[in-house]
Amino acid sequence: MHQKFSKEVTKITTNLKNLSKYEDEMWLCARCGDCSLADKTVASNRDVYLPCAIKNVLGFEAFAARGRIMIMNDLLNERIPLSNDIVDWAHTCTTCKSCMETCTATADGINLPDMIEALRRDLVQNEFVMPKHQVIEDSINELGNPYKEPSGKRLELFGNRVWPETAPVIYYVGCTSSYREQEIARTTVELFDKLGIDYTVLPEEQCCGSVLLRLGRTKSFERITKMNLEQMKAAGAQTIVTACAGCYRTWKIDVPNEGYKYDFELLHVTEFLDRMVGEGKVSFESPKPLKVTYHDPCHLGRHAEVYEAPRRVIESVENVTLVEMETNKRYAHCCGSGGGVKGSFGNLANDVAGNRIREAEETEVDVLITACPFCHKGLVDGAKHIDSELPVVDLPEFLLPFVRKGRKRIMAENPLKKKFMTYLTAHPKIFEGLKKGATIDYDLEGDRFHVFVTGKSQIDVNPVRAENPDVELIFAPKAVEKLITFDSEDEYAARFGLFFKEPTDDEWIKFVLRLNIVKLLMKGYRKFAQKAGLI
Repeated sequence: MHQKFSKEVTKITTNLKNLSKYEDEMWLCARCGDCSLADKTVASNRDVYLPCAIKNVLGFEAFAARGRIMIMNDLLNERIPLSNDIVDWAHTCTTCKSCMETCTATADGINLPDMIEALRRDLVQNEFVMPKHQVIEDSINELGNPYKEPSGKRLELFGNRVWPETAPVIYYVGCTSSYREQEIARTTVELFDKLGIDYTVLPEEQCCGSVLLRLGRTKSFERITKMNLEQMKAAGAQTIVTACAGCYRTWKIDVPNEGYKYDFELLHVTEFLDRMVGEGKVSFESPKPLKVTYHDPCHLGRHAEVYEAPRRVIESVENVTLVEMETNKRYAHCCGSGGGVKGSFGNLANDVAGNRIREAEETEVDVLITACPFCHKGLVDGAKHIDSELPVVDLPEFLLPFVRKGRKRIMAENPLKKKFMTYLTAHPKIFEGLKKGATIDYDLEGDRFHVFVTGKSQIDVNPVRAENPDVELIFAPKAVEKLITFDSEDEYAARFGLFFKEPTDDEWIKFVLRLNIVKLLMKGYRKFAQKAGLI
């Protein structure tokens, strides 16, 4: 362990009522180890490499999903007593969901993050706690934030600005941006001002409660949620925008799950800006060429399924090239800050973040962009930890200097893309066997479009990249030129397989699976894969 917080106290397990709800699911674990050991060789061309960022640092099996499930089973069966060692161990998981993406025990993967949070609730109820976590809860109850900062100072970072009492858009700032990562809040406000957004902030914004839920402390969540909802209603909120991935996940997932309803639209700032770019209300241009990479915050990506919006915004900036890291999107390595790990075991979080910085450095980019104040703080600390000079910026901070009025210059349409789209539209039987909702993204020299299956041998071909595709296909132009000559769908499939299995310099196809094999088979991809000779 990097750091110990607790006295050695033990207690035979007597009441793990929250964790016990997951006992049957735990027995689905076949101990295969893909949750920590999977790489591209065994992951069918997915961007996967040693998924568990914590185990990659600490090394021991107890810190990966397989080991954690074994230990939790032993806790339930009273083979292991509750102790403060268990408290420390339970709070080394970032609950990032990376293990779920490689798990094939079920379609969605065994839900280790929910199990860990259930155990943490049980630990609190059995009076096994970290003292600093009690301080956090007390601070939220007394001051409305986890940082022991006076509640009256929350809006001081914006100077003497007088905010409207009502507005259609509410910028929900969040505690970390209000008190620790204030540049993110300032640049978001300045960006909104430049874009002419009619917005305001909550006069007495409270913590969203994410940290309470992650640490198993649920009692105070009801009060602060009700207080925030009352203010949002009073302000006439139609849309709530936040730049914090943790706040976003809490409002999008946890608040409804806890039984609260709201009638406003919730957007992360990346989605809000993506919409504005798409509607032609804003564009961005860098004065010089820049190469950047993007780190997916776990709460924005794996937890809330927002992957493409930040990428579309970044790629909309003229003179900017986005280079993906080895692990990205749903397989992106965690930064190490989530799940209470940053506050509980700071050195561990820094080691995890340092690994992510090294991964970013391998892309040889000028800037690492993220979209979360926790990730920003963690990655900045990680860069310092390993003496890296790679700049880390949050997305609004990156965009602010590049704002320009009007729509981005429209690029000439790729004629081959148009021919390919027309061909696929005329040959829907290529997608025979795929279930409704199956989505395939096509990449032709960076020009993207996607196919969405609407029914049996029925498809929509859309000229933009998919939001969350099942599969991404990348084509050499010469391969497309050949494929669109075939009248027979079977000939198309056979040549598709040949281009993948026996590529040449001019004729090749690559693909990246964005779902695990179980989900892909459930969506009906087996039939085309068999026709193409891929399985």
